[in-house]
Amino acid sequence: MRFHHPSSDRVVRVGYCLNLHAAETLTDVRRAIESFSVPLRDRLAPDGESFGVGMYLAAGAARELREDPQALRDLREFLRAQRIDPFTFNAFPYGGFQEDGLKARVYQPNWMEAARVDYTVDVAWAAAGLVEASRDEPRMVSISTHPGAYGADINDRSGLRRCAEGMGRALGEFVQIEEETGVRAVLSLESEPDASARNGRALAEYLVFARLIATRVLQDEFGVDVEGAARLAARHLGTCLDCCHSAVEFEEPADSLALATHGGPLGKVQVSSALRLPEPALHPEARAELLGMDEPRFLHQVTGRADGSFMHLPDLPALSSALAEEGSPWANAEEWRCHFHVPLDQATFGALGTTQAHADRIVDGLLADPEGWSTPELHLEIETYTWSILGDPGQVVDGLAREYGHLTERLSAAGWASR
Repeated sequence: MRFHHPSSDRVVRVGYCLNLHAAETLTDVRRAIESFSVPLRDRLAPDGESFGVGMYLAAGAARELREDPQALRDLREFLRAQRIDPFTFNAFPYGGFQEDGLKARVYQPNWMEAARVDYTVDVAWAAAGLVEASRDEPRMVSISTHPGAYGADINDRSGLRRCAEGMGRALGEFVQIEEETGVRAVLSLESEPDASARNGRALAEYLVFARLIATRVLQDEFGVDVEGAARLAARHLGTCLDCCHSAVEFEEPADSLALATHGGPLGKVQVSSALRLPEPALHPEARAELLGMDEPRFLHQVTGRADGSFMHLPDLPALSSALAEEGSPWANAEEWRCHFHVPLDQATFGALGTTQAHADRIVDGLLADPEGWSTPELHLEIETYTWSILGDPGQVVDGLAREYGHLTERLSAAGWASR
């Protein structure tokens, strides 16, 4: 779905991320699109309009598309026939994203490893082959990924350097992709609690360093001159702003926006909400509800504020352990927030609150200032990948439709219309 504004020549693209479906193979991807994306298309874009999605290709599927031209043609024709527009891609999970026991393994392989580079490049080549572009009408695809590694796997600055070198090698391929296909791929790093860049400020600082290292890699390994290498690093390495993550880190929406759009392209925004519980000591039922949401698949980092200090824990079981300690500051915190993606349209979730207002303010700020995007398109991706553990699979299409409705209402209120 594409949205336009009468006073701007820029475009907003809206879609939902397919990582909520357990899809490891190309057959799985097609089945998920037929079962979920097509019914959503019929409901939300019934008049021949293309329907945007955030594609998720596990490593095996991405490699197959890279190595088998017929498989790529078949998927491209399938997407065209179904009016599905794959304008953004998620290359954070390497595979097995909807499997129990994943947790911190979602960061593996990290950016110090060649397998992460190869996977990301495979996704980029697949993306270029699946979108339509020409020299006269170039296209941009955003490819989100983590900022390097799980924090505990980085011991010193040399690890951060090795991650940046890996990113530089991926960018070298991105340059070739644009030269050959006209498709500009933007590698979009997202901060996440307990990652090597846990918040927007840490990510902005790392991007300065990563672009410098990537510039050197483009010179040394791809033969690009100094000026050209710096320009290409700035063109292809940017930010993915995840509203859930920034809310969990207690960032102010205006600060998140300023950090995400400073010094490089804003590849995309993952429009998502986290859980929140103000004054947990006064709400024992809500506290118990949050602790009961622990599950074996995804990381649910918890943050809090107490006596003006910021606190964080790696997952919900750690919160249970902290509360069992006598005098724990968590017991009397001013507020808890939890990295648990919940539907965007819900201001409350059971007895808990959500950070819906945080995401709304980020979206509203972007829609009011198209010139601040630093890209010709704004990619908005609904990323409630937890639908698989939130309820009846038969309710997913209805739930996603409500999320789309919440987001498109904000677009409409700001003067943006689909066509």
